[in-house]
Amino acid sequence: MEISGKSFIAHPEGCPYLHNRTKTYRYSIIYSLTPDDHNILLAEGWRHFGYTFFQPACADCMLCIPVRIKTFDFIPSKSHRRVLRKNEHTQTSINELSLTHKIYSIYENHSINRFGELPSLQFLITNVLDICSNTYQIEYYHNSVLFAVDYIDETNEALSSIYCIYHTNFAKLSPGIFSILYAINLAKQKGLPYLYLGYYVPGCKVMEYKISFHPYQWYNWKNQQWCDEPVIL
Repeated sequence: MEISGKSFIAHPEGCPYLHNRTKTYRYSIIYSLTPDDHNILLAEGWRHFGYTFFQPACADCMLCIPVRIKTFDFIPSKSHRRVLRKNEHTQTSINELSLTHKIYSIYENHSINRFGELPSLQFLITNVLDICSNTYQIEYYHNSVLFAVDYIDETNEALSSIYCIYHTNFAKLSPGIFSILYAINLAKQKGLPYLYLGYYVPGCKVMEYKISFHPYQWYNWKNQQWCDEPVIL
């Protein structure tokens, strides 16, 4: 799918991942997308929030590296198995996108306690709930209490994690890691060979978890092709 002629590059601003760096993204607005076209964009390193698709366009840095897990070949590590055991009684429910008072309260807690940011209803609506493709939410319950929601895209070849929120009172269950493990298994059940996790940034500690799921592949911006692990710069 060719969208370069419909895209624009934003002005540089401070990089949230690496100190003393700037970031620049190429953006494109897409209101409707077929699963085939969406899969092509994912395979070319595009991500999206709502209708806004983006990919890195930094002049001297291409360290935002797309990562995807090879779901059919995935083998959980010892730490992953511990997370699965902790969540053996966690219930899940896959639903159409919706926003309830409970979900918004989880988002508020997640924004404040995980990132020190003020929650924004507008952010949640425009970045998650405005949909242009096959998107749904996976809800996670502990003792019938909703504690996490993962927003997922599905194409004809992959699942792609958009955004995961959880209440920090349940942090001991490792909801972020568990949601990825659940999505890997879901992709397998659907016959989908990949789970996209967005961008991994070498040198950014909060991104390191993305390369803890093996085997994974990473996108080489220079060669414009997917490579087997490890990341080689």
